[in-house]
Amino acid sequence: MGLLQQLQHLKEKILKRRPEPMAFPVIFEHFQELLLDHQKAMELITDLGEKSGGEYIFDRKYLADATTELRNLMLRLVKGLNLIAENHYMELYRTLDHIFLPLEAELRGRLSLSQEMPYVIPLEEMPLDQPELTGGKAHALGEIIRRLHLPVPPGFVITARAYRRFLEHNLLEERIHGWLEAWMAGKDDERATARHIQYSILAGVIPQDVARAIRRQVDAEKREVYWAVRSSAYGEDGELSFAGLHESILQAPPKDIVRAYKQVLASLYSPEALIYRQKMGMMGEEAAMAVLCQEMIPSRASGMMHTVDPVAVDPDCLVIHAAAGLGRTVAEGRAPLDKFTVERDYPHRLRETTISRKEILLRGAAGGGVEEAAVPQAEREQPALSQDHIKILVHWALALERYFKRPQEVEWSLDASDKLWILQSRSLVCPRLALPPTTDICESCSLYPILMQDQGEVAHAGVGAGTVCQVSMDEDLDRFPEGSILVTPYTAPWLARIVPRAAGIIAARGSAAGHLSTIAREFRVPALVGVEHAMAILGEGMEITLDTHHRIVYAGLVTELIKYELMQATVFEEAPEFRLLRRLLKRIAPLNLIDPQAPEFTPQGCKSVHDVIRFVHEKAVQELMDLPHFLKRFKGTQVWTLSSAVPLDLKILDLGGGIDPTAQGTRVTMPQVCSLPLKALWEGVSAPGVWSTEPIAVDFKGVMSSLTKTLAEAPGMTAYSRFNLAVISETYMNLHLRLGYHFNLVDVRMGPDQVHNHIYFRFVGGVTDLTRRSRRAQVLARILSRHHFKVDTKGDLVVARCLHLPQEEIGRRLELLGRLIGFTRQLDIQLRRDEDIPQFVEAFFHKSLPPRKGPQEPEEINGHEKT
Repeated sequence: MGLLQQLQHLKEKILKRRPEPMAFPVIFEHFQELLLDHQKAMELITDLGEKSGGEYIFDRKYLADATTELRNLMLRLVKGLNLIAENHYMELYRTLDHIFLPLEAELRGRLSLSQEMPYVIPLEEMPLDQPELTGGKAHALGEIIRRLHLPVPPGFVITARAYRRFLEHNLLEERIHGWLEAWMAGKDDERATARHIQYSILAGVIPQDVARAIRRQVDAEKREVYWAVRSSAYGEDGELSFAGLHESILQAPPKDIVRAYKQVLASLYSPEALIYRQKMGMMGEEAAMAVLCQEMIPSRASGMMHTVDPVAVDPDCLVIHAAAGLGRTVAEGRAPLDKFTVERDYPHRLRETTISRKEILLRGAAGGGVEEAAVPQAEREQPALSQDHIKILVHWALALERYFKRPQEVEWSLDASDKLWILQSRSLVCPRLALPPTTDICESCSLYPILMQDQGEVAHAGVGAGTVCQVSMDEDLDRFPEGSILVTPYTAPWLARIVPRAAGIIAARGSAAGHLSTIAREFRVPALVGVEHAMAILGEGMEITLDTHHRIVYAGLVTELIKYELMQATVFEEAPEFRLLRRLLKRIAPLNLIDPQAPEFTPQGCKSVHDVIRFVHEKAVQELMDLPHFLKRFKGTQVWTLSSAVPLDLKILDLGGGIDPTAQGTRVTMPQVCSLPLKALWEGVSAPGVWSTEPIAVDFKGVMSSLTKTLAEAPGMTAYSRFNLAVISETYMNLHLRLGYHFNLVDVRMGPDQVHNHIYFRFVGGVTDLTRRSRRAQVLARILSRHHFKVDTKGDLVVARCLHLPQEEIGRRLELLGRLIGFTRQLDIQLRRDEDIPQFVEAFFHKSLPPRKGPQEPEEINGHEKT
């Protein structure tokens, strides 16, 4: 057996080896440590996100140290989960490698492109989490297609992996590196350096596997199509534009795609591109070229759109430039242009129009390439765009600006069938001269009423304005209008899908280290969390302006402040360290795993550091929520028995600080319980009238369900679930409660630091048929939703949670759960019809029950009423 085989065999033995059994309290200590590491990791991600805002100075050493610390935290998190779960999640170590190896490569100035990455990707299937693979221009178009759903010409991307393969195949990597070093050392000028590199690329041979992948995409079009072959270099149209420095081949016939591809690759090393990279401090970063191939649009008109007028003194308008034919006329200034100046504010009045005389246009030539042609006489004095076209472009422009959080320069095209297309969108650099003076901003803001000030914590700094839309539950997400201000009671991860559509976020609860705060920073949405009375003060439909720089909420739209924020010169973003940080954050901060029930909620589904943090936390809680299964691993664990008027037969395992140390024997009473969560829950359970032992009238169908139900049929029933168990400490409780044939699971932390606090509640089962059990689940869900739990239901299963609440608020929610557990104990028997659900929801809040039906009242058997 060779050395490599021996090492592999040893690794397999280690992975298969069962861990040494640990004491039961030790497992919970690991869980508490895991929660602390979870919070430290989130705080570190928060700190990195704050640094990306430009308000703090840092260097590469800070980024390297932060990445190392984050990796160590993640290793501890994964180790902690595997200690709790008996090594069921060892695959997470491989997931960490997939995430951190590219991060470390970025810190060394080299892109990490694995062998599994494809050479060619259709544009509509392009991954949005790998901008280094597809380049800046294609990545932006992918976001426009997948997230904004705007029309983009179909096509495909020849990835940076194909570029790397081309260099390897032609032995060019070391030679290019040598020529660049000689130039940087002053031994050669940029033109000679560019000539050496470009000639070598043009003389190179496309590897067969790359060529086949390209031809496969070209041949997928069953009709004759001409192609636009355009650069999509790493970083292009992202933080830096590289405008006009790389090659674009228009109207390329299918047979010329491979040749055009090499021409675009070579343009990565043009003299102008080399100088640009040197001036921008990018010579220490690896250059890489992806190439974007799109179907040519037979443009009747085309042009450029600026979401703010970069030359106006008062930039309250957007500008559309248009010409007949292809857009190169606009980019190269070949002819006079139409100009449409449109107000940014609704109803987007057309303020100024300039219509030029159009003599020539650029169009695709029959055999490939482009040619000039005369504009038909009747069209020379006509505007290139109609009023309807302008309205559509204005709507697109503002949507793009809102999504990318920067003024945008948008290239568009109008085809022969009168359909508009987006060809490109990149950040627009606006001159500082266009900015109004700071004193004017202060004076303007002072004219607007202040609704809230100096409240909450800044999750992401910025200014946003729009109409308030309150979101408290899942059902509210679908009605969230684009460009509104999200006002919510909490910062739950399930709100993530509307964040890109929000102009700002105000949350009554939560912290800057929470999931939603991280997502807000990812999408650059101004966010303020922990604003206690936000839901009461900021009513549905109000127009407000949120300034998180100064923690102020104004009544109305403060247009001067909005424009000032949008036009702020962001010189810091040109620094290499900031560009590097943003690239790192794309692998660290995004949260893709939202739904724990989704099939992709797996170790392999974790694409970012944030994903791993979410996965580990969710699985650790799930392991400890199923205490009967968990206890199979431990023998002889000593427990207390709670003596109480409420007949629960509750066993208690104290991890420390949960029971009065002077307690003797094996039984305790509630005054001897020191655990804050158990005491709070018990206040609800033992409240007057909650734990009724009065018999419930059962109809025929309910009786039959009850009689035919057996212990074996009850979900989750095991030998260990014949008693109720609470694992407690002073601030923690994990409760497994079986009442008849249904189960309540509660996991809660209730400490002085709200960032660490949580409640997880799970309810399942019942004595009747699934229909009635599902009705009880709906009653529970509606009651819990009113108290701002995040609730998911499936059949008779209810899962509810809340996070980051103050200690006293956690106590109030636990008291509610205690009352709810008693209230719903036999509720499934009484829920004969769907119409009963709202009655019992209201009964809970009014602390009274609807009259129970006697035998003489109508009953339902197998779905039919019986008298």
